Amino acid sequence: PRAPSTWAPYSAHTEKIKMFAPRLAGKRVLMFADFQFEDAELLFPKLRLEEEGATVLVAGAHPKGTKYTGKYGYPVRSDVHVDDVDLATIDALVIPGGFAPDYMRRNKTMLGIVAQLVAEGRRPVAGICEPHSVVPSLGRGHARAGHAPWMFCSARDATGAPVVRGKRCAAFFAIKDDVLNAGGIFVDDPVVVDGNLITSRTPQDLVPFCHAIISAMADP
Repeated sequence: PRAPSTWAPYSAHTEKIKMFAPRLAGKRVLMFADFQFEDAELLFPKLRLEEEGATVLVAGAHPKGTKYTGKYGYPVRSDVHVDDVDLATIDALVIPGGFAPDYMRRNKTMLGIVAQLVAEGRRPVAGICEPHSVVPSLGRGHARAGHAPWMFCSARDATGAPVVRGKRCAAFFAIKDDVLNAGGIFVDDPVVVDGNLITSRTPQDLVPFCHAIISAMADP
């Protein structure tokens, strides 16, 4: 006779799943995207935040539904054009690295959103760097890197100063001078939280980076 199955009923598995209590249920996160984003730096935070119950809204400077492809080929489609974002419904902003931030910092709306949220000081604004690497589609010898903290150097407050001025900022060492020249305080740590600004250096720091975002959003 066939041995009885040891697989538990579906209901027993769902009960175990219910024991996980998402900490960000009802929260909405805005995530900027553009071409040549660093794949892990967009996808890992997106999935991690969704796992915690948040809705992640991908916004780009191109028409809604644009397919953006990461440096290593992973795609993501935008949910909304950045001009149509209703900031009143947003609880946090996340900016991935890759070459994408070099495009983003040319967009006035994206810079304006960063400046507004940093100045407001309440909702988390998170950005992560990436190290220089070869872009597979371009081949050997074509290394491109981009850094979300560039957005904090390019976005300006009401006085015209970079929003990173006077703030501690974790970044890849290649843009140390960019941060310093913008008046920021360069820090070589996995993650730095200064007010509502959250920054990290490379994909290797994604775990503490996401922990910092989730903690900032979950804490009252």
